[in-house]
Amino acid sequence: MPRVLKRIESVVPRKASGYGGKARGLAALARAGFPVPAAYAMPGWVGDSFYSSVLEIEDRPRALLNAPHVPDERLQSIAERVREATLPQDVVRGVSDALLAMRGEGAIGFAVRSSAMHEDQEGVSAAGMHSTLLNLMREDEVLDAIKTCWSSVFRPRVLSYLRALGDDVPVSVGVVIQVMVPAEVSGVLFTTNPLTGDAGEVVINASYGLGSAVVEGRVTPDTYRVDKATGQLRDQIIGGKAHQTVLEPSGGVRDAAVAPAQRETPALSEQQLLHLTDLAARIESHFGDARDVEWGITEQQVYVLQARPVVVPSVRNRRGSRRDRPWDRRKLVWSNVNVGEALPGVVTPFTWSVLSQFSDLGFRRAFGAMGCSVPRDAELVGDFRGRIYLNLTELSSIMSQVPWIHPSTLVRLGGGQYAAELDDVVAERSSTGFFLRLPQTVARYARENFRLQARVDEFEEHFAEERMRINGIDPRLLEPSGLERMLGDVEHLLDETGSIMLTAYANLLTAVLVLIGLLRTFQGSRGSGLYRELLSGLQDVASARPGFVLRQIAARARQEPEVVQRILDAELSDLTVSGLPAGRTQDALGRFLEDYGFRGIREAEIAAPRWSEDPTLMFATLRAHLAGPPGLDDRDQDSQRIREEAEEQLNKSVPFPLRPSVTKLLDVVRRFTRMREHLRGHVVEVLGMFRRVALEASRRIEAREPEAGSDAAFFLTLAEVRRVLYDDNERVAIRVQRRRLEYERNEALPEPPSTFVGFPTDDAAITSTAKRLRGLAASRGVAEGRVRILRDPSHLADFAPGEVLVVAAADTGWAPLFLAASGVATELGGPLSHAAIILREYGV
Repeated sequence: MPRVLKRIESVVPRKASGYGGKARGLAALARAGFPVPAAYAMPGWVGDSFYSSVLEIEDRPRALLNAPHVPDERLQSIAERVREATLPQDVVRGVSDALLAMRGEGAIGFAVRSSAMHEDQEGVSAAGMHSTLLNLMREDEVLDAIKTCWSSVFRPRVLSYLRALGDDVPVSVGVVIQVMVPAEVSGVLFTTNPLTGDAGEVVINASYGLGSAVVEGRVTPDTYRVDKATGQLRDQIIGGKAHQTVLEPSGGVRDAAVAPAQRETPALSEQQLLHLTDLAARIESHFGDARDVEWGITEQQVYVLQARPVVVPSVRNRRGSRRDRPWDRRKLVWSNVNVGEALPGVVTPFTWSVLSQFSDLGFRRAFGAMGCSVPRDAELVGDFRGRIYLNLTELSSIMSQVPWIHPSTLVRLGGGQYAAELDDVVAERSSTGFFLRLPQTVARYARENFRLQARVDEFEEHFAEERMRINGIDPRLLEPSGLERMLGDVEHLLDETGSIMLTAYANLLTAVLVLIGLLRTFQGSRGSGLYRELLSGLQDVASARPGFVLRQIAARARQEPEVVQRILDAELSDLTVSGLPAGRTQDALGRFLEDYGFRGIREAEIAAPRWSEDPTLMFATLRAHLAGPPGLDDRDQDSQRIREEAEEQLNKSVPFPLRPSVTKLLDVVRRFTRMREHLRGHVVEVLGMFRRVALEASRRIEAREPEAGSDAAFFLTLAEVRRVLYDDNERVAIRVQRRRLEYERNEALPEPPSTFVGFPTDDAAITSTAKRLRGLAASRGVAEGRVRILRDPSHLADFAPGEVLVVAAADTGWAPLFLAASGVATELGGPLSHAAIILREYGV
């Protein structure tokens, strides 16, 4: 008769299907020499034999799967019979011998874990569905735990999961009996960043005590992001670690408070980080794929407790050669000054997975259009504490290929702070390749400019059709496969929309850099100011249009006193279009939301509500206009006058033979500026379509896992949401809870510096004794008035007309309010940013 228990290292992984996923994974680790605690594995047939001896045929797992409906009460009764039945003597003897052997090697307590045949496999995880019992001291406790593992198959959720996998799914449950590791520090590591798909980065979560608190999301751990190749620490966030799960001397576990001083101390030493990073690389190399690894450390010995396949976002294939040698990450300059304007604050995993590759692709296309080569392994975009940053070192290195443009020009166009460390990269790049590609670059630029307007016109027709089709779908009525198809359609539309917008942006950037070079030649230090004035009063800029429309609605609303009174007196949060007195204003606002309701504050964050969902900013803008004096603001006419004066000044300084070419170049810059703003609006519309899918996916997740919450999909990646849609029984609540905790922790942390070298500091604040704040001018003019600092939309009601509006990041969703301000100051952004374009259009 075959043995009921085998030592884990004697189980051959390729022949271990009968032992279950967890046992097979541990066997592979142990046989490869990884530090796995001593363990024994029990094959699934032992449990099947036990079911046969204590249950009627109709109560066994396979029969229950084929039954049309099984009441929960019946399943509970069957599970109770399994737990109360007497184990066969061969099982009792096998367990007794295994415990004796492990005790002889120093074991005190044991962990008993289920190892189902359908568990921990690629594409079928079933993580957390079956039982794990910790720190069992006595033999009878271990024997009872084995029966508990077997009884877990009768949980309604498990049977539902197995039924969805099909008729051929194995239902047997194996068991692993493992020496309990009295971990002082433990956690989870990912051999590849599970949110960004960065294969060069190991992500480690660590906390005190046993790892169950980390795995189940009951504690906020430290998070370390480590460069896999060099072992350098990319970022470190110290978690709350308020409590830990510890072993009870008499058996079992309990939660214990962590001393306040210890909470603020990193759980891992530098040496332990290096050890875990090396371990991650070796495990990934052995299995040949990304892994989610549970680990524990006791007395400086690291143990691997489990290693599962993990789904990571795919990274598009990139052309180009690799860099000769990697950057020293301690000298990399990072900044979010430009990108932080479009997407300020902490980003949800869903948004990151959608936009990170979009941003990377955008930069590659823009530089390619300028004739620059981009290394295939260039890291252009990164995240620190949940916020998106640009790698200025890499960007400047690429830009330095253009001989007449210093990288500082690009940095300052985006509003960034030029760091002296960037000078080191300029001398390293050769312009030879740029000159060799120059004829091809010029020809491509001319060709794309010639056809671009026709492409845009064709795209507009296609986009209108797709918008109508997708917005006409009610996702609540779709089968899971239909919702997944809708998600795929939205992703395809983003690719199409992004492609044409990025082409326009690449051409705009090229034209702007040439124009700035000419302005500096003809105007010297006055060139930067003249550039801003030449791009004022462009007229018909899509992102500025909502502000003008709301101003007109406010002017007409004065003819309806009841409407004005309602808007001025009610709480902003209570105002709705339907709640206004019927009339022209109500109709106009309804049309406004139909046309522009897809926009919103932090509109690039897919989890953020749109104006159509939360019209607070719309009503705050109306209130500001209505509270001010009657009459239309004429600052936009001033912008046109400023532009005309700047054109006249430019013509005087440009030699007559060059004037037609410079005029043509200026027209190109203006045309591409309008085009970029218009197409960006389409991108925001598509992000709103992603939001509709994510909200519906969240509703479905919450229906089967209430503990996941109503926003669950936003804490999953795009690939993970797809997996939820095609697998009705994929369980994500614990993953979502862990990530939500991490998101909330990142939000609570002080904002990292907008620009830093190497790694962000842990300083809580930056203090200054200066009496003046200096920055880049995005538009012309002087404003004087009371300063109103708005940290978030919840304080919109405090804003009064004519105040100087100060916000950390003025993304397009804030724009309508700009027209009611005398001036705007923002920490993020630059002359080429969306907010700057809108402010110049408004004359603010």
